[in-house]
Amino acid sequence: MSTYAISDLHGHFSTYKKLLEKLKFSEDDFMYVVGDVIDRGRDGIKIVQDIMSRKNMELFLGNHELMMIDAIDFMRKNEKYGILKKSDLGEAFTPVDLWFHPANGGKTTYNQFAKLERKEQDKIISYLKSLKLIKRVHIGDTDYHISHSYSVGYKFGNELLYKDALIDAESVVWDSLLDDRPPIDMLEYDWFAYPEDTYIVGHVFTQRLGCMDEKGRGQICKIKRRGGIKVIDIDCGMALNTKSSRIGCYQLDTGKEIYVTYK
Repeated sequence: MSTYAISDLHGHFSTYKKLLEKLKFSEDDFMYVVGDVIDRGRDGIKIVQDIMSRKNMELFLGNHELMMIDAIDFMRKNEKYGILKKSDLGEAFTPVDLWFHPANGGKTTYNQFAKLERKEQDKIISYLKSLKLIKRVHIGDTDYHISHSYSVGYKFGNELLYKDALIDAESVVWDSLLDDRPPIDMLEYDWFAYPEDTYIVGHVFTQRLGCMDEKGRGQICKIKRRGGIKVIDIDCGMALNTKSSRIGCYQLDTGKEIYVTYK
């Protein structure tokens, strides 16, 4: 049995399937998927549905899944199920605007989502709302702290669910452990509740951190932050949709790195 972590697939279903084939991923293995499987690429919903069908995968809430939840809730509350026109919204910047913004690429995911029967749509939204923000797992000699991008300054045990921490969700999925300073509303001494953990995150593609192989492709990046916090960023740039884009897969029980290139 092997335990893996991947992140930021951004709708690239075929590359995701190539990774599973390369791993020879079986029912005896386990995969943590650290958020942002939707948007930009065309098959985000397909990835969500595939993960939902598997008992040996666990998806974490990312900022793109949170944007989708907020946008769909907004649409339904306004009783306009469909793409809202700007004339319907006035001048306010809405959750739909944020999700559909070209920088976030949510319209591609929405178009796929809108083709589904309402029952399947409800199933997907309910699933996304059930996801964890953070999970702490002990594998081998290591305590891993898994989240899309950030943490909280209080102890929560072994897991923190989105539905139980709505007030913290935006920070956990948008702020970054790779930023070597606490947010303005957190004191330095309580920046991390579990400083001895090894933090597995995505969200920031590693090319931005200068972590690339000799061909300029994203590479899993291991960084130490203030206080000796160990952070492993596994987002190898699938959001970029370029030849530098790869899925970076980190094997938690061995520390092995496995890659599948987008193109």
